[in-house]
Parts: sequence; C-alpha cells; structure tokens
Amino acid sequence: MAKDEISSTERLLDLIRSSTKTGSEFSNITSSRSFSQRIKSNFGNLVTFKKSTTVGVDIGYNELKLVKTSNSSPQKQHLLDYQKVPYLPNVSVDHPEFIPYLKSVLTRFCGSAKSTEIWANISSARVEMRYLRIPKVPQKQIANAVYWSFKKITSFDEKNTTFDFEVLGDIEEGSSKKTEIMAYTAPTQEIKKLKGIFSKSGFHLTGISIVPFAFQNLLLNNWMGTGAKNVSSLYIGRDWSRIDIFSNGYLVLSRGIKAGIKTMSATITGEKDENRVELSSKPVDSDEAKKTQIDADRAQEIFFGFDPDSSPSDSRPAELRPEEKAIFKIILPALKRLVRQMELTFEHFSAIFENESVERIYISSGARPHQLIVDYIGNELGIPKENFDPFSADSEFSGEVTGPESALEREAFTPAAGIAISNNSMTPNFLFTYKDKKQVANIAFINKILYAGFTLVMILCVGFYFYQGNTIREKKDQVAMLKLEMSSFISNVDQVAILKLVEEAKRNNEAFKEYGRKYLVIAALSEIADLTPANIRLLSISAQLEAAPGAKEENPERSIVIGGIILGNRMALESILARYLIALKGSPIFDQPVISEKTLGFFNNNEVLQFTTHLKLIPKQNGTN
Repeated sequence: MAKDEISSTERLLDLIRSSTKTGSEFSNITSSRSFSQRIKSNFGNLVTFKKSTTVGVDIGYNELKLVKTSNSSPQKQHLLDYQKVPYLPNVSVDHPEFIPYLKSVLTRFCGSAKSTEIWANISSARVEMRYLRIPKVPQKQIANAVYWSFKKITSFDEKNTTFDFEVLGDIEEGSSKKTEIMAYTAPTQEIKKLKGIFSKSGFHLTGISIVPFAFQNLLLNNWMGTGAKNVSSLYIGRDWSRIDIFSNGYLVLSRGIKAGIKTMSATITGEKDENRVELSSKPVDSDEAKKTQIDADRAQEIFFGFDPDSSPSDSRPAELRPEEKAIFKIILPALKRLVRQMELTFEHFSAIFENESVERIYISSGARPHQLIVDYIGNELGIPKENFDPFSADSEFSGEVTGPESALEREAFTPAAGIAISNNSMTPNFLFTYKDKKQVANIAFINKILYAGFTLVMILCVGFYFYQGNTIREKKDQVAMLKLEMSSFISNVDQVAILKLVEEAKRNNEAFKEYGRKYLVIAALSEIADLTPANIRLLSISAQLEAAPGAKEENPERSIVIGGIILGNRMALESILARYLIALKGSPIFDQPVISEKTLGFFNNNEVLQFTTHLKLIPKQNGTN
C-alpha cells in the first residue's frame, strides 16, 4: 500500500473516532425535511424557469460525449439526442486546434448558440465540499458565517479559488436552531479555462459543475429508478478514484482516493517484468506459450477496455480466458486496497449519520473496467450493485429516443446525461455563485417593489376613471334636468322691457367712458413709470389728450411727448434707447413711439444721450377711452 493511501486511511479512522465531535465536516441527513423541499423554498424565487433546450458536454480523455434534453419543467426532461465524437488525431483539450474542433462539433449538435443552454463538467479531483451547520443568523450574515466556518475546516486561497455555498434550511440541534449549509470550492483557473474554451468557440457556457452533481441530478429526477434512500457511487478513474454517497438523492459525502486504473496497470507491468511466465499457461520457450502470452498493453486492453492508441472495445467473451484469470490475480491486491478504502468510508458514513447504511452501489469508470473488477467490488462489500443507465426503459428520460445498445456505452454517457438536466435551482454552478444569486434576489426584490408600485398606480387610475365616469353621469343628469326646466320655462319679455335694458346699457357705457377720460392721464403716467428703466432719466412729459378750444375735430389725435437722457456706456446708449422704444411699443396704451430728436451731451461730467420721443395713444374704439 502506498504511503499516501496509508495516510488517507489513518485520517479516515481519526474522523470515525471523532464522529461525535461538534462541527463535523458532514451534516446529519436524518432531518425531518427533505433537501429538495428546503432548496426549493430557498431558491425557488431566485431563478425563473422557462422551457428551453439544454446540452450537457462531458470532455473525456479522448472523446467528447454530448447529450441534448428539452425541459418543460425543472422536474421533467426528455432526451432529444446524444452523440460521441472522438478527438482529432494528436489534438487534446490544450491543443490550439481543439477550439475549432469543438466549434464544429457544437454547431452540428446544438445548432444556434442563442437557443441552447450548455453545461459542462470540470474534474472533481480538486473540488472541496463540506456540509456545515452554522448558528442561526440574519440573512445578511449567512455568507460571512459560512465563509469562516468553511475556512476553519479547509484553508484556501481566495484569489485562485471560487467559493460557493447553498442554504439547505434550518434544523433543530438540541435546544438551538442552526442552518444547514453545503459549501464547496473549486480552482478558479480551471473554471476560467473551460469557460474561455467554449467562449472562443462561439458557445457560451450556462453552467459548470462536476460529475458527482451530475449523478445527483439523475437521482433527484428519478432517472436511475432506484428506491433506495442511501446509495453510493464508485468512480474508478485513470489517476484516482472517487467515492460518493447520496442520501435522498443529494450528495452528502465525497472522498477522493489516489488509486486508479494506472495503479492497477502499474501492478500488471511490474508483475510482468518480475515474472513474465505469470501471464502464460506454459513455459515461455514453448511456441504455444508465445501465442498465449500477452504484454502489458494487451492486459490493459482486456481488463480496462482502453488502449492509448486504439478505440475501446465493448465486446468481451462470456467465459474467462486463462490470461484474464492471471491478470485478475495480479491486480487483486490493488483491488483489495480499494475495497478496504470503501469499507472505511461506509463505516465513517454510518458512524456520522446515526447508523445509516449504504443500500446500493453504482460502479462506473471512464475506462470501462472488466466485469471481474465490478463483480469483485460488489461481492466484497456485500451491497447490491447496479450500473448507471439513464437510458433504461423504466426512466421517462429517453422518451422516443433510445439509448445505445451496449451497456458500457450507456454507462459512459451518464455524466453527460446528468449534466444535461442541470438548472440553477438544483445544481451547484461555479458560474452562478451565491454572489450572483444575491444580485438576482436584489433585482427580484426591486422588481417586486416596482410591480407593487405600478399596481398601486393602476388601481388609482382605474379608481379615478370610475370616479370621473360617475361625475360625468351626474353632470349629464343635471344637464337633462336643466333642459327639462328650460322646455317648461315661459318668457315674459316684451318690447318695453327690451328698450329698458338697452337704455340701462347705454348709461353704463357712458359711465365707463367717463371713467376712462377721468383716469387716462394717471394710467399713461403709471405705464411710463413702469416701463422706464433706472438708467433713463425723464426730464419732461407733455400730453395732448383733448381737442384744442375751437377745434372742429371730433376725435383729435391724442399723444404724449417724453424728453429724457440715457446714462451708461457710450457704446450701449443707442441699444438702451432701442429697447426702451420696444417696451413702449409693447404697451397696450401707447402706439407708434417715434424719436423726434436725439443728441449726445454731458450730465454731471458723464456723456449721455438726450432724446425726445413722441408717443401716440391707442385710438378710441367703440366709444371707449
């Protein structure tokens, strides 16, 4: 057993011994409420669901797997299409030619980038997840409390790490209330790298998650058809393996083990170098033995379904060949160490979660391990073993589209199928963290206020409309009544009364004219005083308002002559005089002001403009003035 495996086992045993310690890294899954109900209650208002098409992209070791689904509701999705596309020769994810390759694949599979939501996975090897319980605090303080609680358990660099969490709900712990939290971190550089690859290809990612959460999506949507409460997933990778435990469909424990296919492959290679005949049924100098003898690459192809230089093969004979038994004997010690790690993980789960036990196990791998490996793990653990199959006939996922015929191929599409049914209300998304959710919540709150305001204004407008309608009806009723009264009214007016009214009107008109003649001078002087600015000094005012004695004109011309000086800058004297004349012309009393004389002179040693203007009074109209 490697040194790192021993140390990880010791750490796990320490956790088991301290399982009753407060503040464990995993939360109690025996809460009376389901996680689904709590998540919906917390985030149901944050994300508005709409019918759309979602594509899940699983970037594998040597191929892309894509699954397209349509979601008519967050809990109901249907398979539209799936596809596996091998990489171009000598083109990996980091190769410059990968972006145009990805663009061509997505263009054919997705169609328009605007009408499709795209989710992809990053490796979960460097993703840290913890279930926490924090004291009940106000909503604004939750993020700070979660941050420090998580950092107390697992330190991380804020600059290079994306931190996120989800509030699962409140629980009772003893006599106090606490809030249950799922928190996790991921390397920011990996997230930016994957996002940049898709952006450069012209297809922007809607979300980035990890394979355990893709499996969680399948379990929550009942695509796996399991009725078990606690299930486990063992993923055997090339460099490492991962053990996940789900309760009620939600991931509650995840552990990485530095033991994978390469470890077993190294065991095969080392055994071959030390004892070549171990893989042969007869001595090596025999011609028949040379035919049955296999090398390390062939052993990998047989037991792990892949060859770096060739495509994987799904077909294996039903009966075991001698070389298969020999290879299995070689890798058995490594398998035993892997099984032991799983047993320790299950013991830890049972100790932490009040003797809960794993009821079912799913075994998967990107390299398609031999059935002997899968059967051995299931038998040693004594737990019913199943295969990941989102295309099963019992699932409503497939709809009219059937999955691959091969069980290995169906299993290989599981991560892509799980990520293809993601949504922000259920799936942790490294592109939509708690900070983004807070912004969405703030916007939603503002929208609610605006909506309430608009509703109130609409109610007021509708009320005013009905009020105005009622007022108009009342006025119409009054008009109808007045018309009725007028129709019944009999006038007693005769010629004598009319002549009397005319005579009274003439008397009133004469009185008005007398008032006009009496106060004409006062009105003219008051108008001149109001219109004359401070920099104009009036020296004389003379008026002709009545005809000269003995004159025969009935309506003589009435006029006023004004003499004065203008003070100020010499260059502005003419403009001041012009504005003064315009003001006089705009008066309702005067008409046609005319300058009869203007000269420059001096007043108190200051140069002034002396002027004389002739103003006509507005002619008499209809006997007025």
